[in-house]
Amino acid sequence: MAAAGKIAFLTRMARAGYHHGDLKQALLDTSLTLLDESGVSGLTLQKAAKRQGVSAAAVYRHYASKEELLAAIAEQGFTLLRDAVYAALDHRPRQSTRALFRRSVAAYIDLALRKPHHYELMFGAAIPANHEYTELRARGEEAFEGLLETVRVCQAEGLFKRRKPIVLAFQVWSTMPGYVMLHIAGRNPFPIDDSAQLKRLTGLLVQFLRRGLERD
Repeated sequence: MAAAGKIAFLTRMARAGYHHGDLKQALLDTSLTLLDESGVSGLTLQKAAKRQGVSAAAVYRHYASKEELLAAIAEQGFTLLRDAVYAALDHRPRQSTRALFRRSVAAYIDLALRKPHHYELMFGAAIPANHEYTELRARGEEAFEGLLETVRVCQAEGLFKRRKPIVLAFQVWSTMPGYVMLHIAGRNPFPIDDSAQLKRLTGLLVQFLRRGLERD
């Protein structure tokens, strides 16, 4: 086979595999880049298709709407958060209960700083019908369950007050987005320019949260 023909053949084969396996994830990655460039309002399926060099029809085979694409990004974010929280629980035998709680809080902050678009879609209002996306709802519930288990451990060790665990977990779950969204919006009065400053901010947030959870 001539060189030009071989290149054309390999290109066709690559595109065939791309459509059947890699395009869905590639569209997620491209969409995150587009979010960086122009935010949620500037992201469209057509732009994602153009950036990937495929037709709009190819995109619609994977994502029926822009909201479905955003839901997939949010689902990915909750998966990352769930895994980080459970990783903290896996370290439980080798750390104190206070350290466990700190690692769980740090997981939220780390995700927000590394993946701000994920975090905004997870806890913001860009996906008004998020309850309709089964996998998104399931991953969110799993992430919350990890936090709930962290609270149960802290209660069992006598660190947190003896209230319903779900009430205390919800207190943390509903408070954390306020802190991190301030940072994402550029309204954080505490600078985070290096790891030392991030460590201090994490410690401060842990103190705030524990004051409302610890036993008297």
